[in-house]
Amino acid sequence: MMNKLKRLILGDPLASHREKHERLGVPLALAVFAADALSSTAYATEEILIALCASSFAAVANPLSIPVSLAIGVLMALVVISYRQVIWAYPQGGGTYEVSKERLGTLASQIAGAALLIDYVLTVAVSISAGVAALTSTGWVPIDYKVPVALFFLLFIMFLNLRGVRESGKAIAVPAYIFLASMLVLVCAGAWQMIVHPIPCPYLAKETAIPTVFDNGIFNVALVLALLNAFSHGCAALTGIEAVSNGVKAFKEPAPVNANATLVWMGCILGFIFIGMTILANGFHIIPSPSETVLSQIARHVFPISGNMGWMYYVVQIFTMIILILAANTSYAGFPRLATILASDGFLPRQLMSLGDRLVFSNGILILSATAFFLILFYQADTHALIPLYAVGVFLSFTLAQVGMVMHHRLHSDVEGWQWGIGINGLGAIVTAIVTIILMVEKFFEGAWIVAIAIPLLIVLFRSIHAHYRSIGRQLALPEEGYCPLAVSHTVLVLVSSLNRGTIPALEYGKTISTRLEAVHIELKPDATDRLKKAWDQWGCGIPLTILKSPYRSITQPLLDYIDEVDKRYENNLVTIIVPEFVTKKWWHILLHNQTAILIKALLRFRRGKVVTTVRYYLEE
Repeated sequence: MMNKLKRLILGDPLASHREKHERLGVPLALAVFAADALSSTAYATEEILIALCASSFAAVANPLSIPVSLAIGVLMALVVISYRQVIWAYPQGGGTYEVSKERLGTLASQIAGAALLIDYVLTVAVSISAGVAALTSTGWVPIDYKVPVALFFLLFIMFLNLRGVRESGKAIAVPAYIFLASMLVLVCAGAWQMIVHPIPCPYLAKETAIPTVFDNGIFNVALVLALLNAFSHGCAALTGIEAVSNGVKAFKEPAPVNANATLVWMGCILGFIFIGMTILANGFHIIPSPSETVLSQIARHVFPISGNMGWMYYVVQIFTMIILILAANTSYAGFPRLATILASDGFLPRQLMSLGDRLVFSNGILILSATAFFLILFYQADTHALIPLYAVGVFLSFTLAQVGMVMHHRLHSDVEGWQWGIGINGLGAIVTAIVTIILMVEKFFEGAWIVAIAIPLLIVLFRSIHAHYRSIGRQLALPEEGYCPLAVSHTVLVLVSSLNRGTIPALEYGKTISTRLEAVHIELKPDATDRLKKAWDQWGCGIPLTILKSPYRSITQPLLDYIDEVDKRYENNLVTIIVPEFVTKKWWHILLHNQTAILIKALLRFRRGKVVTTVRYYLEE
């Protein structure tokens, strides 16, 4: 029954040789890997305006947002160029983690791995929360229902990804491309309206001057701090760029070529829409509102609901909501693959390396979903509360990747163009390091302190897991010289509570595995013990019976004491405890019976030289 339900939800299992057919070409990969970065255009401009409106320069927030977005656009181009080099240098995937591990050492790679894992989890929570915010902006769903709606979408995307990479890619490709088309139409139509029908600002007086960094020769500290704060908020637009380099193995061959093509397309489209949205917000004098997103306000200006093109407003909102929700798919493509690489290096549980029935890393998908589920609940699907946690880890990983690539180019100085590589990556490292510091300072008390604590905790977890695996490896390794194990003597104890049809098979099985065999009964009720003794001569299979007294009505303690006693009788003694168990026809019948076998297995699990085995007798209806 459960297997049929699993097949219905996830589909039929895929053979291992199908793995190469599950890889992505550029069109599908753009939908899968770029969804996160491209969807950030829906809220990055809004984050800049919120930061500026909260400063003393609220009256000129719109014009000040232009230079901020341009600065972010330049940084975006720098990061895209840098990650192109990462893909060529490390075509096996892993991105920042692999660069850091090979060029900067284990600690740097662990920092990068921790930062990226946190970023992937936050991407899911932020994307889905932002998508639900777009939905509530239309008024179709009351804002009070945003948390359950967000959790529903999270579970939907989880099941979509459990079905396979190509299936999830196909599912989001159509809405992703409709979103891109609608955003491009919105930016172009809005720019045309700004040129043909410019709108005077309703709240900015004509004589109001736009402040500059140097006012009358005096350095304007307040303005610089406001711009830096807005810049740190707007850097959410860059999250997701690194996902392509982490998942190169998901691309069709030639994988590096296809990955780079996807990265370039993503960077160009992302930069155009992001800067275009900021220019439109300035031209239409949009002010952030708690009840309606900036994107929704821009779309209302460009496509008035009462006008002939009013339907375009709904197209923009619907597909913005869809792409924001489906942007979480970028993390579902990146998190399991990165977790697999970390697990292969011994820093995460090895179960994360296992491919599921549908050739996806199911365990990684489930862990990502569970963590994002908790974040959405804890932060009540509030995008603005989650974003301060969002970009710190991303820019930390950006910085490590750039520094690692500088070291890479230095070690490959015989390759043509290595000086250009050092220049680009060196500049990128300096800029992203400065941005990381700004983000941490600006957003520390808004929630970035959580990331500052979470990264070291994850590193401690990595090291603990790695130490555990190394310890196991040392203990299980065969010695260099010949190894002759000591001879083992074998004692078998069959637990008998009463004589019945389920007991006899266990007694007969015990006779097949050892000649040193006895049955053990723990006396809880003397009358029951007397009945057992009377029946034993006929049904005891010729096996000696030992009665253990239990004055305190405990089954476990007398048994454990007797097992220790038996263990001391012989040198190198292996004790097997056989537990007869009957299996009921219906699962809920289990609740009506004691589960002694489970308890005994749990108690003996960590005792050396003890084996617990169950002989089952299956009951009919």
